[in-house]
Amino acid sequence: MIRCITFDWGDTLVANWGMPYLATERRVFARLHAELTALGHPPPAGWAEQCIAELQAEWQRTADPASNPEQEEMDFRALMRRWLAAAGADPDAGPVRAAADRAFDRMTDTVMPYADAAPALASLHRRYRIGIVSHVPWPGDACRRWFVRHGLAPFVDFYSLSCDVGRIKPHPAHYADAIRQAGCAPHEILHVGDHPVRDIAGGRACGLRVCLRRTERIYPEAQLDACAPDAEILHLSEIAEIAARL
Repeated sequence: MIRCITFDWGDTLVANWGMPYLATERRVFARLHAELTALGHPPPAGWAEQCIAELQAEWQRTADPASNPEQEEMDFRALMRRWLAAAGADPDAGPVRAAADRAFDRMTDTVMPYADAAPALASLHRRYRIGIVSHVPWPGDACRRWFVRHGLAPFVDFYSLSCDVGRIKPHPAHYADAIRQAGCAPHEILHVGDHPVRDIAGGRACGLRVCLRRTERIYPEAQLDACAPDAEILHLSEIAEIAARL
């Protein structure tokens, strides 16, 4: 019997094309540069470009299994603190921290919820405990604010985010954190995600039931065919029937 349903975030509940969001980052850091200047902390020449280059390099490193075999998540908040200090700003000063939080919010708004996300989550939340289990390097508080802004937070009982856990799916520590927060046995959890390795193989290895949200032209069709989930969907409205059946 399924008691809890967990969802991946990107490409499962939201449109997530464009990683690692270079165009968004250019706009975000240009705005942050202007805000720091207005606060009396004008960054040095080339500051924004250097921040983006470091962020891109760290993002790529942590996402690459060969470069990151321990599946450690990057510390985005620590990077931002270093960048703010390089601009001569105190990262703990209220106005500076607020500017950084606005920058993080602009980054998270790169992803937008699918039209069927809110209706599906609202319906499922009446019967199941709902969790978000996502490989996401943005800071956890910024991610949770995204769910509030987009009206999905009332339907989410807990968040297991790699930025908080320190490990990324399919690392067992990430799923262990989700299982702990779910408050039930692993086989009573249905995990829904689009990634054949991080979501399907990773969830199955930790004892969860797994459902593939099949996407088009993101992962090779042969890889999606071979991952062999317990169920497969194209639309989130299909989850209720699957959860009842499992």
